[in-house]
Amino acid sequence: MTVGEHCVLGSQAEVRLNSTTESVGLIGDGSLLGNFVSLYEGVQLQGDVVVEDNVHIGYDTVVGVGTRIMYGAYICDRVQIGDGSRIAGFVCDTSVIGDGCTSMGNLVHAYSDPAGDWWGPDEASPVLQDGACIGMGAVVVGGVTIGAGAYVAAGAIVTKDVPANTLVTGTNQHQPRPRPNEA
Repeated sequence: MTVGEHCVLGSQAEVRLNSTTESVGLIGDGSLLGNFVSLYEGVQLQGDVVVEDNVHIGYDTVVGVGTRIMYGAYICDRVQIGDGSRIAGFVCDTSVIGDGCTSMGNLVHAYSDPAGDWWGPDEASPVLQDGACIGMGAVVVGGVTIGAGAYVAAGAIVTKDVPANTLVTGTNQHQPRPRPNEA
């Protein structure tokens, strides 16, 4: 494991600041942490994970084998990320990202009740199934599922489930995803 300068490992989650019973987390063999990385308590980085500079990973997040967390990514609490994925942008609490996914945009809660209790139950979070791709600047809002092999184009906005192997452009504009030999 290689750790860059000015990293914070095991920073306490705000709800457990006075607790000493929680684990500090796990960093697997072959992992690389860049500079100015913050890993909160309970984070698990499986083997061969690369975390680039200026990344925040919230408490109890699990990152799968061979995944790369790209420069400046902000991953909130209790996120599950599969093996061999590439993650940038923003990922809200309790999002689930499958194996071999790419997310360059933002996965966010709908915040349908902005006056609600901030510390109440989380709203549903996005789910990316294996091989899904979220383009740069795209926004996936709320508890939607992006199907396996689906591609959300750069700048698109998604508020509805996306079937497997579908291309999304604009706002919820779905069409079958062309295969490389069909283009």
